Amino acid sequence: MKSNLAGKTYEVQTEADGKWTFHASHNVKSQAIQQAQALLDSHKYSGVKVIAESERKGDEIIFNERAEVTDKGLTIVPIDTSPVCETLADCYQLEARRTIGRLLRQYLDDVGMTAMELAFDFGRLKMLERDDKLYIGALSRLASLQIDKEAGEKPLDRQNKLEGLYNALVANAQKMMRRDDLTEAIQMGGLQALIDKVNAEAPAADRHALILAGLAAHMGEQGDWSGKIESLITLLGAQASVVAQAYVDEALAEILDGTAAITELLGGVADAATAHRMLVQLCQGRLPEVKNPLSCINELNKTMAAYELENARDAILSRVARGIGGIKPMTREGKDGERTALVNLIRNLEGYAGLLGGPQMAEALTLRAKMALGGDDGDLSAEEAVARILGYLPSLPSRAGFVLDLSATDTGAKQQAAVVRNLAQSMRGLTSVDALTGGGQDVTMAKRVAAVLKEKIAAAGLPDELKRTAAATLDKAFANGAASEAPNGAAAQEQRWTDGAQKPAPAAAQPAPAAPPPKPAPANGGGKGPEQRRLVKGQILFEEGDAGTEAFLISSGAIEIYRRGAVEQSLAKLGAGELLGELSLIDDQPRAASARAAEDSVLIVLSKDSLKVRLQRLEQTDKVLHRLMGVLVNRLRGMARAAE
Repeated sequence: MKSNLAGKTYEVQTEADGKWTFHASHNVKSQAIQQAQALLDSHKYSGVKVIAESERKGDEIIFNERAEVTDKGLTIVPIDTSPVCETLADCYQLEARRTIGRLLRQYLDDVGMTAMELAFDFGRLKMLERDDKLYIGALSRLASLQIDKEAGEKPLDRQNKLEGLYNALVANAQKMMRRDDLTEAIQMGGLQALIDKVNAEAPAADRHALILAGLAAHMGEQGDWSGKIESLITLLGAQASVVAQAYVDEALAEILDGTAAITELLGGVADAATAHRMLVQLCQGRLPEVKNPLSCINELNKTMAAYELENARDAILSRVARGIGGIKPMTREGKDGERTALVNLIRNLEGYAGLLGGPQMAEALTLRAKMALGGDDGDLSAEEAVARILGYLPSLPSRAGFVLDLSATDTGAKQQAAVVRNLAQSMRGLTSVDALTGGGQDVTMAKRVAAVLKEKIAAAGLPDELKRTAAATLDKAFANGAASEAPNGAAAQEQRWTDGAQKPAPAAAQPAPAAPPPKPAPANGGGKGPEQRRLVKGQILFEEGDAGTEAFLISSGAIEIYRRGAVEQSLAKLGAGELLGELSLIDDQPRAASARAAEDSVLIVLSKDSLKVRLQRLEQTDKVLHRLMGVLVNRLRGMARAAE
C-alpha cells in the first residue's frame, strides 16, 4: 500500500446502534473516502466517517455522513477484550476461540456451530471471508484490542498480521478436510482413541490442532446444540483420561457461552430469575430433575456433578453474571419479586470461601442489589448494597471471599474504604480452624478454605500491606492460641486495616460501615475496666447466624434487632440499660437475629468466657436456678422461631 508524504493515516469508522466502531485504516486518503462511501451506500450503517490522523496536526474528521439503515443483516458483537494472537497455535487456544465465539455470536448461532468447528470448516471460512461486514469488521475489532500501543504498533499493522493468521487458518482447515481418520478414531474408540492416535503419529507442535479438528468434525455431525452437548458427554467414559476431560470441558465451555445453546438447553422458563437459578444449580450439578425435558439438561447436570469441568462451569457463571449485571428486570412481579429473586440467587451462589463466579459475579450482584434492594425512595448506594449482600451470607469465609472478589473490580476500587472495613470485620473472626469451617475441627477443610481466600487476597485490588495483614490473619488461625488473640493485638490489626485504606472524600450521608474489632477502654483510676464498643448509626454489630461470643449492655444510644429475608423484618429497638446477644452465650447457638446501631451508641461488652465463669458459679451454688435459666432460653428461642 502506498504511503503519503505527510505521514497521515486515514481511519474509517462505522456507526451501528449508536456505537462507533473502527472498521479499517488506510495510508491513502482517496481509498479511505472510497471505502467510506461504499459502506454508506450499503445502508448497513447509520453513519460512516473518516478520521485523518497525523502526529503533527492531530486528528481531523474529513468525512462524516449518515444514511438510513435498510439492511441490518448479521453483525459482529462488540467485545472489550481479546488475547493477543501471534501464531496459528495461539488461534486454537480456548480464550481465542471464546473471543471469536462472542465476536461472531450472531453468525455462529445462525449457522449452529462453535468457533472451534468454524476454525476447521474450510467452506464456512471462505464464505466468511467474502462477507466484508463480518470479516473486515471482525479483523478490525480484534486489531484494535490486540494492538501493542507501547511498542508503537499501528492498527493497520496488527490487522495485516491477523489477516495473515486467518489465511493460515483457512489453509490448515483445507488440509484437515483430508483427515477422515481423525473422525473415524473417535467413532471407533472415543476421544481417548483419537488422543492416543495423534500422540503416537504427530509431532508435539501439531497435536493440539489435530485433536481439535477431530473433535470439531465429531460435533459437526450433530443436529442441534443439545445434540452437540450430549455427544460430548458420551465421550466422558470410564476410559477417558484427564486430558480427554479437559478437551470436553473446553468444548462444552464454548457451547455454553452462547445464548442460543442456553435457550435450547433450558427450554421454556418463566423469567430470567428462573433461568439464572437453574444455571447456577446446573453448574454445581445440583439442579433438580427437569420433568419431560426437551434437551439433555438432566444428563449435563449429572455430568457437572461427576466431573471437575471448570471451564464449562465458569462459562455458565459468566453468562449468569452478565444477565444479573444488566438493568432488565429478572421477574414480572415488581420490586418484591426482584428482591426475592436476588436473595435466592445469592444463597444459591454461596460457596465455602465466597460466591461462585468470582469478581465478575461479585460486581454484578452489587450492581443488581443497588436496584433490587432499594426502597421507595430510590436505589441503594454501592456501600449499602454491599452491606445488604453480606447480610445474606451466614459464614465469615464467604463474606471475606465476596469482599475480596469485589475489591478486584471497578466498583470495588471506587468503594475501597468500605471494602476494607467490611473485610476487617470478616477477617477479625477468622482466627481458628472452627471459624474457617463454620464449626468443627476439620483441619483439611480449613486449609482448603484458607488456600482459596489467599488466592483471592493475592488478586485483590488492595494495598500490599493490607494483603499481608489478611494473609497473616489466616496463618494465625492454625497456630496455637490464635482464637484468643488479645484485644490490644486486635486493635493493632484493625489500625493496620484503617491505615492502609484510601479514605474517600466525606459524603453527605455515610452508609453503614462494618463494626470494628473491640477496643479496650480504660476505667477510672487507670486500671482495666469494662470493655466498650462504639458504633455509629447504621453500623452492623452482628449478623444472624454468627457464632455468639459476646453479649452487650447498651450504655447509650439504641440498637435495632432485625431478621434477614426477602423482605427485611424489624423485630425490636433496644435502648440504654438493655441487654442483647445473651442467648447465644448461654446456649452456644448461632445468633437468632441481626443487630445494628439505630443511632450512635456505646456498648459495654460481656465476653463469653466471663459469662461462663459466672454460670459455673451459679451451677455450683444453685443448680435449680441454673436449670431454670436453660429452660427459659429454650422457650425464648422457640417463641422467636414461631414468630417467623
